[in-house]
Amino acid sequence: MNGNNSKLASLFLILLAVVFTVGLTFATLEAPRVLHRIVSNFIEVPDFHPAIEPEVIEEWMSSHHVRTIGYSCLALLILLIIVGFATERTGLSTLGTLAFFLPTFGYFAAYMFFLGGIGILRLLWLPIWGPSRVLLKLGDIVYLPYMALVYPFALVGADIRAPLTRILIVLGLFIFLLGTVTWFYAKLQRKGTADFWLYRHSRHPQYLGWLIWSYGLMLLAARVPVPLAGENPGASLPWVISSLLVICVALLEEIKMSKERGEEYEQYRASTPFMLPLPGFISKVVSTPVRILFRKRWPENRKEILITFVVYAAILMVLSLPFVALKWPPGPNGWFMWPYNAWPFHTPPPLPRPAPPSPG
Repeated sequence: MNGNNSKLASLFLILLAVVFTVGLTFATLEAPRVLHRIVSNFIEVPDFHPAIEPEVIEEWMSSHHVRTIGYSCLALLILLIIVGFATERTGLSTLGTLAFFLPTFGYFAAYMFFLGGIGILRLLWLPIWGPSRVLLKLGDIVYLPYMALVYPFALVGADIRAPLTRILIVLGLFIFLLGTVTWFYAKLQRKGTADFWLYRHSRHPQYLGWLIWSYGLMLLAARVPVPLAGENPGASLPWVISSLLVICVALLEEIKMSKERGEEYEQYRASTPFMLPLPGFISKVVSTPVRILFRKRWPENRKEILITFVVYAAILMVLSLPFVALKWPPGPNGWFMWPYNAWPFHTPPPLPRPAPPSPG
């Protein structure tokens, strides 16, 4: 009887996760549009193209202290993240990290001016956005999995770009919610370490779900034709930074769990993947910088976690430099049109014919 009750409880929790996933997916895709309409009614901004009338934009931003507000907001988020790490209150760091990624939703604004409507969220990225749009592309190496999935289908005439982004958003939310209900169930059962259901395959399924969801959202944002001097630079660097911060929060939580649970957690840690079940070879490649730096598999204190964050961020930014140097994907539409603006789909315009010689 207990076995039947346990199965019924499991089915109920999975059904609950499915229902909430559908609801949150709808909210993810539709809430920005609704919020954009609401914000547009209360915040008046000039609807001018930055490349055509930059002096009007500059005057408006100066008179409304837009840059000061943006830099201040970003500084507060950075402070929140630092305080969270310094005090080991991972909730504060997680909150700051989530807020840092919020401007991604600003890409769904339909205004010509990039701070129009819900685009006002992008105030947080002005310190990155202002100096050069190139900075926002210094995480473009993370598009490689997307490219590997989309390109083969494009070669046979199938466009899976939009379905893929939505599948990732749904999958990420489902993993997040299923991990959350598993964690609650473990608390109800008074288990010190959740090591069943989804936790058998990932030590941090909630964070894994967030990473997959946010990756899909990043792809969706890159495919929105939002003009910023005729260009959508995407959100790859903010995604890299926020994702690495989430991973660092997970590492910090592991240090705390190891102290509290001792050998019980260490055994679980040794037998279960950190976040994503990867083939052994790939896992070793990914963890190589940590092994070289610390001569061990995992960082074991806050200083080592900070070094890990800096090193991996630097590696990903360096690997992204070829995208920036080659101005790739080609054309002003960038990822919005890729792969149909790249070889073999993109055909260069024919060379102009030489003018016929003038008579005489």
